[in-house]
Amino acid sequence: MKDKEKIRKHLIDIAEKIFSQLGFDRTTMEIIAREARKGKSTLYYYFKNKEQLFAAVVEKEANYILGELMKIVSSRDNARTTMKRYAKKRFQLVRNLMNYYHVIKNDDYYRYYPMINKYRHKHDEYEVQLIKQILIKGIQNGEIDIDEENLQSTAIAITAAMRGLEEPILLENNHSSLETKIDMLIDMLFDGICKKSN
Repeated sequence: MKDKEKIRKHLIDIAEKIFSQLGFDRTTMEIIAREARKGKSTLYYYFKNKEQLFAAVVEKEANYILGELMKIVSSRDNARTTMKRYAKKRFQLVRNLMNYYHVIKNDDYYRYYPMINKYRHKHDEYEVQLIKQILIKGIQNGEIDIDEENLQSTAIAITAAMRGLEEPILLENNHSSLETKIDMLIDMLFDGICKKSN
């Protein structure tokens, strides 16, 4: 890794820790620079302001989530089991990430959620592709019945349903309720798209 990349990664790691401890409002570029043992000018060389640095933190977290979800998608489980594991892991990862968890629990949630989603938005299409891979697995093993024309729109709908549940589930902080709601969601989705026996 080149020196510039190392420094940028170090600054993002430090910022993630500070944002998780203080929240967005109370975090300053001065605090991050001091904690990183760098001058403020170094920080501003890599990030023009606090929001851009926060965006880099959210992107790092989103990339981590997608990497973990890819492992589940490539499993040998059937489509329904893969989808349930995917959804549970997704919510668990989102809730457990320090920065995201802190913003939801300790700051003005409705003020920060749109900003977080603004930077996660570019990852949405990638997540749709992951869901699409699970659906293709189900089609190939004869588990579900979706034609090529509706494959993309079904993947988009499932991704949107998961995103829609994200806010209430994460605010609720009830692990058993999360498991139940995910199972119900996936069962409803799959009961609608599963092949019907004659």
